[in-house]
Amino acid sequence: MSGMFGKVAAVAAAATAVVAMAGVPASAADTAYNTRSVWLDGQPSGANASACTTRSMYLASGTYTWTQIFGGSRTPTRDIYLATGTYTWRDCVVPHNGYYEQTSSLSKPGSETAYLIDPSFGQLAGTYTFGSLLDPHF
Repeated sequence: MSGMFGKVAAVAAAATAVVAMAGVPASAADTAYNTRSVWLDGQPSGANASACTTRSMYLASGTYTWTQIFGGSRTPTRDIYLATGTYTWRDCVVPHNGYYEQTSSLSKPGSETAYLIDPSFGQLAGTYTFGSLLDPHF
């Protein structure tokens, strides 16, 4: 009989834990990414094509940390307030004569486009992941 009470107690404890966890508030919104991998030859020329990635995304109003991604680098970064709406999120690596430029933009109809730009960097030949992330503060 004591074995049965132990099983009942274990089931009751597990059920209590599940009910307690159900009352925990949801965590903050997840970080969103807009990234792509691209091969760079290390000898940029203005005649080369840009590499871009674009997505449409609905965002809740609030403050976000917006950070560019290039390989293991996470700069530049800025905090930005975004109003609720559907945004076009575009990230590009643009080759110029002797250097690359990384541009990120967020645009929403009826609002001014926001930019994040890393204006000039050199890079050895290789495959790199680039883009940006939006980390909500809520």
